[in-house]
Amino acid sequence: MRRLHVAALLLAACSANDDIPAPLVSTIVPDHGPPGAVVAIQGAYFCQRPDTGNDDPTCDTQGTVDFGEVPGTATVWDDTEIMVEIPSAAVGANDIVVIAAGRTSNAVAFTTD
Repeated sequence: MRRLHVAALLLAACSANDDIPAPLVSTIVPDHGPPGAVVAIQGAYFCQRPDTGNDDPTCDTQGTVDFGEVPGTATVWDDTEIMVEIPSAAVGANDIVVIAAGRTSNAVAFTTD
């Protein structure tokens, strides 16, 4: 009986997004650029929504793309690609991370010229 209660508590603690991996950045094209330029961030799970079989890649909500500590301005955001403008305050070497639904991606090196 005690095991049944523990299992029920564990299942109740799960949320709808527990089965969705954190955002994953695979490539940034180009890997450097001047402030104001737009880069394409490609990867997966940027929408942070369950797979329902719907082929529409657009997201209901967006997150942020940080160049170090400075957020960029996203112009396109879908589940596998984000187009983002490089912020002027991010000159130098930075790690880019995508934050969606409170979950942070892997960091990828980027240089703002």
